[in-house]
Amino acid sequence: MELLPVVIWGILVFTVLGMIFGIAIAGTARKFHVPSNPVIEAVKDNLPAANCGACGYGACQGYAEHVVEDEEVSPTLCTPGGQEIAIVIGDLTGKEVGVIKEEVAMLRCAGIRSVAREQATYVGIHTCAAAALSFGGPKACKYGCLGLGDCQKVCAFGAIRMTDDGIVAIDFAKCTGCGLCIDACPKETLEMMPRQHRVILSCTTRDKGKSVKSVCTVGCIQCKLCIKECPADAIYFDAQGIITVDHASCSGYGPGCDEVCVAVCPTDILHMPGMRPDADKKKKQKAAKAAQAAKKEDAMTGTDG
Repeated sequence: MELLPVVIWGILVFTVLGMIFGIAIAGTARKFHVPSNPVIEAVKDNLPAANCGACGYGACQGYAEHVVEDEEVSPTLCTPGGQEIAIVIGDLTGKEVGVIKEEVAMLRCAGIRSVAREQATYVGIHTCAAAALSFGGPKACKYGCLGLGDCQKVCAFGAIRMTDDGIVAIDFAKCTGCGLCIDACPKETLEMMPRQHRVILSCTTRDKGKSVKSVCTVGCIQCKLCIKECPADAIYFDAQGIITVDHASCSGYGPGCDEVCVAVCPTDILHMPGMRPDADKKKKQKAAKAAQAAKKEDAMTGTDG
């Protein structure tokens, strides 16, 4: 019974202290309260809340504050939101939106296990970044996808998945074009491309001919046939020595060229969207020509007879 008064007094003391501190905190908060900008709240409420950081401001809250308070910040920086959200932000902030070019991430590598040779077995930390530090990774091609999923881990939209072939695959329907995977790839095999594109060059090698064929049977051998045949001059060597497609020029020219670049590519690494390079393309073309020639010869023999 002697402890009861102590317990009661303890409860009373802590209750009073709690009330005093509560009142003090409430008073401080009220005194230093900064009224929130309703426009910032409206912008934030319309953002997709992915907090992916693609806008450059870390999270949706940061972008909402900057796009409202800074006249220089564009209303088009939220790539997951696209044109629709950009228009809403433009209306709320009074800024001009313009036309947004929708882009998606594209894997410029077709080096699946059946066509790309491995030079070693990697048993280290299961990340592309770590594997790349170990003699460039297990693949003999030093420019190819390592397939350990660093890009998949940073994708907040579930657009990238690992495949059984040793490289990643991108679901363009889910890809928002945020670009986070681009920064995560140590091999720079991922690249932003227009959502609407006519052809794909799935290789970023800087090597040529036999050097390429020795490590990948479908790699770009830099024969330059696509560059020579393209009527739109849309294919060129970039500053790093990689054959690249200018998709704006390619799409602008239209279908009149019949995708001649795809037709002349000997390794099929320059191909149509949704297709995968065929390592036996050249053999099949030779066989088809031989069959056609034989058929023509048979027809001529029959005519002579």
